Amino acid sequence: MLRLEKLIDREIGNLKKIFPDIRKKNFIILQNKNYGVEVSYLTSGKYACGLFYVMIEFPYNYPVGSPKAWITKPTIPKKTPHVFSYDEYGHAHICYLRPKKDWHYSFSSYEAATMIETWLSAYCRWSKTGVWDYPEAGFFDHLF
Repeated sequence: MLRLEKLIDREIGNLKKIFPDIRKKNFIILQNKNYGVEVSYLTSGKYACGLFYVMIEFPYNYPVGSPKAWITKPTIPKKTPHVFSYDEYGHAHICYLRPKKDWHYSFSSYEAATMIETWLSAYCRWSKTGVWDYPEAGFFDHLF
């Protein structure tokens, strides 16, 4: 529990910059023993497509390791670009960054949350136009 308290103390201020109503109670221990926080994004603008619930998962080696992002609601259709995988509940593990290239240990949940928001904007545009604004990363982009 001590590790969770340290994570919360460090990250809650960062997340409040985007999610002012976030509270300590929003942080949980996941089944895989990593920590997570569920946040919601309401999309806006020309291609807005509603409200999204996202579980940000902090790996055991965070902040060296980048957070994962899972769209818990709504269901993201199969064959959506920039999705790593789907869990047994159909939640999409989104590719909002290339972990080895786009993440730095000095980043916080604030940077992750803004990158996730960019993914959501691109997804909404793609769902309405068929155009994704960012190229798909290649296999090697995730390794180095």
